[in-house]
Amino acid sequence: MFGIGAGGLQSDHELFAIDMEKGEHRDMTRESLDIILNLWKNVDGPFKYEGKFWQVNIPDPKDYEFASLKTHITPFQKPHPPIGVAGVSPGSSTLKLAGERGYIPLSLGLNANYVAGHWDSVTEGALESGREAPSRSQWRIVRDIWVAETDQRAREGAINGMLGRAWRDYLYPLFCGNPPSIVSYMKHDESIPDEDVTIDYMLDHLWIVGSPDTVVDKLRTLYDTVGGFGHLIWLTFDHSEDNEAYETSMRLLAEEVMPRLSDLTGD
Repeated sequence: MFGIGAGGLQSDHELFAIDMEKGEHRDMTRESLDIILNLWKNVDGPFKYEGKFWQVNIPDPKDYEFASLKTHITPFQKPHPPIGVAGVSPGSSTLKLAGERGYIPLSLGLNANYVAGHWDSVTEGALESGREAPSRSQWRIVRDIWVAETDQRAREGAINGMLGRAWRDYLYPLFCGNPPSIVSYMKHDESIPDEDVTIDYMLDHLWIVGSPDTVVDKLRTLYDTVGGFGHLIWLTFDHSEDNEAYETSMRLLAEEVMPRLSDLTGD
């Protein structure tokens, strides 16, 4: 699979002098994707691309037979691997791109009511390009997950383990302290002050944490709130400091949670 995203961090755009306000990062994503697809299609050359941001010129390999210079890495799948597009912002144009070209849409682990609107972008992109409305079974939604034998053990494992540490030390400062903050996309109620969206808040309202019974209920609620989706992606980290608990969480999810959700196909 081949995954792409336009990027949403202001600091990255400042580093490379990209105008985020005008959507330049999204235009660059489209152009770079076109270049990649053309390179995969024209593996034997020659290939020339004159874009707004980049120019590419692959000469005829016959001109360089003396040095065996040619494209030597191409996709195993033809014409290319399945392509997934990640989106975050409201009315995401990258998710419209997924619908427009029939790619796999991916939504990050934000508030379910907010994520529900992502599918509108996918459908809009499909209809604008003359495609049939896509099946929700292709939609992937990302969630932070932690399962243990009891709710209490799950909460303690999540907040005190690598999941909590990654959010506390890295992801929360990155997402919520880097303008424009996406903290508003994490609220289950817009009236909640930004400062109340803490790590504990995420544990209660965003992460999928609990016993198998609790996790089943939370995933069914997520499914119903967004209107259905086909794939759950578990955002995970390096749990080597407590690998046993991580393996238990994976086993419980695989053996005691997912079989009880087999009816949720997204169709």
